[in-house]
Amino acid sequence: MEKKEIRLNAGKRKSLVIDFRRHCESLDTEEKEAFKQSRDDAKSTIDSSFATCKEVVQRRFKPEHIFGDRSLKFYEQEYNTVDVVGTDSCFFFKVTDAPKVLDRYNDEVEKSKHFSWELDGSMNGDYGNRYGSGSSNNGKNFAYAMYREDMKKVGLNPDCNIEADITYDKGVDRYDRRSNPWLAQCRNDNDSWLQGKQGGANLYQQWEDKYKLNVIGTGGCRSRAIPCTELEFAKFEMMHQAKADMVLKHTKWIQTIVAKVERFEQGIKQMTKFSQVEKFAKHSKVNWEISKEILADKIGMDIVVSIDDLADSIEAIGKPKDTREQKIAQRLAYEEWQQSQRLAS
Repeated sequence: MEKKEIRLNAGKRKSLVIDFRRHCESLDTEEKEAFKQSRDDAKSTIDSSFATCKEVVQRRFKPEHIFGDRSLKFYEQEYNTVDVVGTDSCFFFKVTDAPKVLDRYNDEVEKSKHFSWELDGSMNGDYGNRYGSGSSNNGKNFAYAMYREDMKKVGLNPDCNIEADITYDKGVDRYDRRSNPWLAQCRNDNDSWLQGKQGGANLYQQWEDKYKLNVIGTGGCRSRAIPCTELEFAKFEMMHQAKADMVLKHTKWIQTIVAKVERFEQGIKQMTKFSQVEKFAKHSKVNWEISKEILADKIGMDIVVSIDDLADSIEAIGKPKDTREQKIAQRLAYEEWQQSQRLAS
């Protein structure tokens, strides 16, 4: 048996590019470590800021007014026309112990902002599209980064917004972020999983339940602005900053991954044989262990029977009928053998 040099085709190159990305994501790089650290920091900052939020909200909406004898909850249960108590995970805070600030119209206004502890809450205090025009202020990107590993395990793409931004910024995508069908499908699939529609827990609801407080009053957050101190307000802004930093670190890490994969794609286009890829994978600066599935496919295709073995094996199956000349020669040879035996005796 001898091995035949396997040549690369489009299918093999695609499989190898996907596996090389898996390899790149598995490496412990500075960018990856910074992302993981920022995620830990975001979790602790969110929890500590919510503790402050709880103090501020309960200072405004006293628990004893909501629960207990003759409380608002009592009257809600007593009279079905009374509906003044609810829960919320996002709040509108305004500073009461600091000078006013200028808004975008140069008018003096109280320092105020909307803060959300929801999983996909805005990270800049606005009420706009949670995808936004880019990545940095995208509430969904925070959710994707927070649960990235879990999403990857089920075949989702938590990096889709980052990849779309990279492609869009290069000017090579004929779609923009709002009309790209691939991006829309990725987002829909991601959102379905986060909502628990694919068999798991509803993570949006989990976050809402964990970070919800009782409030008094109907209407949106802005209609019940809650007073706070400048120091408390600063703690809430630290929560926004920690979430935004995590998204930024996730983006920078994936940008390095995409750059490496794109460079590899350029290189593998110049390769014609699988052995060249294996040589690259074994390079001391790469150390890429190609997946067993790809190797199994490659081994299954690169073994061929040698020409001699093939000829021998075929010749042994149903030997052809002797010709007349072969039969005469065989008969003469037999008679000569018999004559030699008689002379010998």
